[in-house]
Amino acid sequence: MLSRDLSFWLKAATGVVLTGVCAAWIHESGPDWGLFASNEDQAVVSSGLDPDAFESPYLQEDDAPDDDPLRQRRKTGNASALLSDRALSQQFDIDATGLAEAIAAYKSADLARGDNAARSAKDPTVQTALEWIALRTFPREAGFARIQAFINAHPSWPALGWLHKRSEEALFGDRKNAPLIKTFFSNARPETPAGKLALAKVLTDEGKTAEAATLVRDVWRESDLNATLETKVKSDFISYLDRADHKFRADRLLYKEETANALRAAALAGPDVVALAKARAAVIAETNSDKLLAAVPVSLRADPAFLFAQIQKLRRAEKFREAVDVMLSAPKDPALLVDGDDWWVERRLLARKMLDQNDAATAYKLCAEHSASSREMRIEAEFHAGWIALRFQNDPAKAAIHFEKLSQYAETPMSKARAAYWRGRAAEASASETAIAAANAFYQQAANQPTTYYGQLAREKLGLDIAPIREISNEAKGDAREESIKVVELLYGVGEKSLATPLAIEAIHNLQDDAQIAALARVVANQRDAHISLTVGKLASQRGVPLDTLAFPTYGVPSFEPLQNSAAPSLIYAIARQESAFNPTAISTAGAKGLMQMIASTARRTAQRAGVAFDENRLVADAAFNAQLAAAHLGELLAEQRGSYILTFAAYNAGGKRVKQWIDAYGDPRKPGVDAIDWIERIPFTETRNYVQRVSENLGIYRIRFGEEPTGIISREQIAKAQAKL
Repeated sequence: MLSRDLSFWLKAATGVVLTGVCAAWIHESGPDWGLFASNEDQAVVSSGLDPDAFESPYLQEDDAPDDDPLRQRRKTGNASALLSDRALSQQFDIDATGLAEAIAAYKSADLARGDNAARSAKDPTVQTALEWIALRTFPREAGFARIQAFINAHPSWPALGWLHKRSEEALFGDRKNAPLIKTFFSNARPETPAGKLALAKVLTDEGKTAEAATLVRDVWRESDLNATLETKVKSDFISYLDRADHKFRADRLLYKEETANALRAAALAGPDVVALAKARAAVIAETNSDKLLAAVPVSLRADPAFLFAQIQKLRRAEKFREAVDVMLSAPKDPALLVDGDDWWVERRLLARKMLDQNDAATAYKLCAEHSASSREMRIEAEFHAGWIALRFQNDPAKAAIHFEKLSQYAETPMSKARAAYWRGRAAEASASETAIAAANAFYQQAANQPTTYYGQLAREKLGLDIAPIREISNEAKGDAREESIKVVELLYGVGEKSLATPLAIEAIHNLQDDAQIAALARVVANQRDAHISLTVGKLASQRGVPLDTLAFPTYGVPSFEPLQNSAAPSLIYAIARQESAFNPTAISTAGAKGLMQMIASTARRTAQRAGVAFDENRLVADAAFNAQLAAAHLGELLAEQRGSYILTFAAYNAGGKRVKQWIDAYGDPRKPGVDAIDWIERIPFTETRNYVQRVSENLGIYRIRFGEEPTGIISREQIAKAQAKL
């Protein structure tokens, strides 16, 4: 039996969350992906995870009071009562039965039955909702004409980009005629591999082989292809590809550690490239790679891919100087490196090892000569180069150049605050007569991002309190709201959260008017689901739209009986927001469980010390139990670290043993003379560095939200310094 559902998932990446929306096809006998399933879709299902596990948790019934109106209306099942601002016409009660039948049919993989039930709908919002669900669930079966009809009827729909890509795939899959394909791509170049191949076929038939070859080479070199499209390229367009194309694809896939796919591409390039690919695969797998590296032909020993394998192997063997020598001898041209971001990661790891060996000059050189390609990695590279120049080489002028470049790449509040803060630090350290004025101007820029770590540090520099919670004052109402917002509200109202949330995510990415964003925020906030609120609020914040109440919800942690010396509510929420994004059923790859991501062994010891009966299953099944133990554990850590929040956060994430190692290596931030900001930046684990910064900024905001004393990041550590008496 075939069943379908819509799900979304979150990924961690520099502190933020959501990467996409997927419609997963699940067969009991395994997925048959065909032409149109994305690699993201395949990754979810092939992982063996139930797509429902990616839906957001339904916490509001746990933490809302019994007399909460929203909770009462859910209990009575009065869907129309849940819909504010007259989202629907009076026709809704008549349409309700057909709506439920159509959704049930679509989710059970019956497009025809769903369409039949949907035809009875007369309310415009219901009609739009059902057609969107049909297209989102059945893009292949719906076909090109139906997708285009929806696009034409709903030109401001937030997921037009997704629909356009599905249209391209339908052109290829439906084998549409050449005139239609040419017309479709007359004003825009194709975005998807299927679209590029559809146009390449038309160009080939017209004898425009050079243009066709450009498209095919781009697909082969840069695209992640499923089996169907890979086979199509090999069968229909292989003559357009040469050895260099096949080697490039093999190299790129190996940087992504997709060894099986890479070896297929390498086989098309020749036996020497296969030998190189096998050697790299062995290094990736950290197996015995010596013989395979030795078997790589001499002609490829200077190839960047071979050098990269050598660097990785040497670094993992802790032969850092030898790895650095190879790195500094390698080409720096991004086109030759294929994946400049992966090369930057290796440079960063080695640069930090050089700092540990007190070789700031080499560390700086490694960072300054980076070839990072993505915006995010360029930001990281320029920050590292500037930070090393300023704090380890005492060269504020050189540092300022890198921090200025960082500011050019910065787009999100987090990266803007980071750039401005460090430009302020560089200005402050200069010998200029206007240094203080220049520094304060940069600090003010950072301070304008008050929910961010560096924004809060800048406010402390300027003697400012953490800014009050920000909201959008103007909100669209009733029929003035975008149609997609009404559909989101409708779907939430009838209990279809797995359908509503992905559309809400698309909308927050694409709505252009602040009043519309505020209207969507109200719909989301009305669900009292902390996980969804946080996700939408964070995405709005990334766009520079302040929805602080939504981004920092004060619900999501159920009430519990505090154990002795439990942490304050602000600290519990600061941790929960970062650890699980308020998902009480989250389980990490490391085995951390539940709302506060407790490790079972830690939770068991905490329960034993508190005299509480321990049941590991309750860490996921009972969010209140999870929070109770985590609050006690946080209280213990804070006491153990003598009031240092920085060390407490680091220990919660990476363990107390590692924190002791870092104190030995980088000094004790509780002691005078040890810069707490630099100490955080010296943490060798990127995840933990980011974690400490994110939880620190969370705590500042949650102290305001819970009415606690608003203290800044450094002020908290100064209190710890005074109390520690080390």
